[in-house]
Amino acid sequence: MPQSRVYVNIAEGVGYGTLTIKNMSAFPLDIPPEQLTERFVRGDDSRTTEGSGLGLSIAQSLTALQGGKFKIEIDGDLFKVTVDIPLWTEE
Repeated sequence: MPQSRVYVNIAEGVGYGTLTIKNMSAFPLDIPPEQLTERFVRGDDSRTTEGSGLGLSIAQSLTALQGGKFKIEIDGDLFKVTVDIPLWTEE
C-alpha cells in the first residue's frame, strides 16, 4: 500500500534466527493465512493491483529448503510473516 510503513525485525534465538515482517494491507484480508501461500492465490481486493501471487509461496518453499518455519498471521488489515531459520554452524 503506498505511503504505508513496513516493520522488519531480525532476532537471534537459541539455534535459529527470526525474521518478522509486518505490514498493513490496503483492505482487510478475508482469507485463511495458509491459503495465501498457495501459488497464484491473492486476496480478492488485491486483484486490482500488480502481482502474480507467487511471492509468499516462493518464500515458504525457500524457508522449508533451509529447514525453517514459515508462519503468516492476519488480523483484519494487519499482515505479519514470521520466518525462523536454523543458524549455520561450522562443523
